[in-house]
Amino acid sequence: MTTDVLPLFAAGLVLGVSLAAPPGPVMAIMATASAQGRPRESVATAMGGIVGDAVWLLMAVAGFVTVLRANPRVIGALGIIGGAMLLWMAWQGFRSARRGIADSTIKGSFRVGFAAVLSSPYSFAWWVASGPIVISTLRVPGIVGLFFSLVVYTVTFSYALSWLGARVKHAALVVAYIGVATLTLFGGYFIQEGFRLLRG
Repeated sequence: MTTDVLPLFAAGLVLGVSLAAPPGPVMAIMATASAQGRPRESVATAMGGIVGDAVWLLMAVAGFVTVLRANPRVIGALGIIGGAMLLWMAWQGFRSARRGIADSTIKGSFRVGFAAVLSSPYSFAWWVASGPIVISTLRVPGIVGLFFSLVVYTVTFSYALSWLGARVKHAALVVAYIGVATLTLFGGYFIQEGFRLLRG
């Protein structure tokens, strides 16, 4: 019914914020790039993550998420690979921050965002928990609202933080160190969860 479209769309918007707002590896890379005046790089990284979420959604629709849940070792292996990538990025970012933020080597890209989301146990858990609700309850309007919310949040966050970084002294350096800490925590978490899933 057409009267259901707006409520479902609004519910999708709220659900999208629950996926985008929590701090995570993609957010850390976005924040570092934006604070250093590279909002387009931040948006590209986020778009990679959004496409990664779309892949998780398609796998949920196809029932593949259920298959993966029955074979956690696959997710475990992906988690270890993703965690190692994040720890390497954190180390490079830490070295760059010590040398000077202008030389930062934490570089975002569409591929980085895409890989981070597809190798994330958090993303897998979110889609296992929320995928059936999104598909069966929110239907097409809710799905459109969810991804619309992700895109709007991405652009707003990237350009707002870029504006802030250009006006607040040392903001970029502070954000860089926060990004390093976040990447380290999530890298360690991905690896820990990966080994736990591999052990069964």
